[in-house]
Amino acid sequence: MKKKLLMVCMAIGLVASTGSSFSAAHNGPKTPAFETVIDDYISSYMNSDFKKLDKVLSDDARIKMPRAEKIIVQYKNDLVSAMKADATKQECTSEYEVVAKSNALILARVDFQYANFKQQNFLTIEKNENNEWKITQVCKFFKNNSEQTSGSSEPVVSVN
Repeated sequence: MKKKLLMVCMAIGLVASTGSSFSAAHNGPKTPAFETVIDDYISSYMNSDFKKLDKVLSDDARIKMPRAEKIIVQYKNDLVSAMKADATKQECTSEYEVVAKSNALILARVDFQYANFKQQNFLTIEKNENNEWKITQVCKFFKNNSEQTSGSSEPVVSVN
């Protein structure tokens, strides 16, 4: 009888300790899902991870880039296919800032700093019908380093 009681106590202790360690692992600070989307976008870009890019872009996502007085538009499938065909690790640093947010829409700016220029990506991130955050649009701008340091009339935003 004592053996059975000891085994039951040990089993209860094991379940209790497993439960408490499981709870502790899930009670810590959780990264908001939209920040994970931004982090995954940065990681996919810097490491040519087309699978990760495919995951964070909505099916109808568009990427827009100004070229002279025209806008070049790329769609998700074209961008993911191009990244899959040409896996190039980017030699740059990155940082981002959430410009505005609500419960359904996020605007963020992601900067990729290269040796001679900066690429700014303005992301529109929306919750879809499944309540998942997805990037629906990216607008890319390019600035050479002299534009960044000269007295340009554009406002300078500090990113922490």
